[in-house]
Amino acid sequence: MADVLIVYDSRSGHTENAAKKIYEGVEASGATVSLKTVRDATIEDVKNAKGIILGSLCIEDNYSGELREFINDKLKVARPVDKIGAAFGTYKWKGGNLKKLEDDLHWLGLPLVAEGVNVHHFADEEAYKKLVELGKKVGMEARKH
Repeated sequence: MADVLIVYDSRSGHTENAAKKIYEGVEASGATVSLKTVRDATIEDVKNAKGIILGSLCIEDNYSGELREFINDKLKVARPVDKIGAAFGTYKWKGGNLKKLEDDLHWLGLPLVAEGVNVHHFADEEAYKKLVELGKKVGMEARKH
């Protein structure tokens, strides 16, 4: 069982790279962490985690349909009332995915404990630092939770 579960959807590898940076941050906080693609994450993974971080690429200024299905079919079913969360994303043209993902997590009652990070496909070192910091923040909060 991991303190923090990171679930992401990636097509070109950019969101996966961002998820790996967040993973580094969670590990640096001393929390245990599990990194899963949206296709591999289960309801049990959600139930067992104290913190959940979701990430998606941007599709038509929104997050992916696969992540939406995960939220509806797994996250809602697991009833995340006692959990904390955060969100991240990657984009090429528009970055509406992060705001919409955070809004949906808020609607589910999942308290967001770190400011979301949305990075351009051609992320620089500064963007990667923000991702690591997001992971550290959620990891530290999950350890307290």
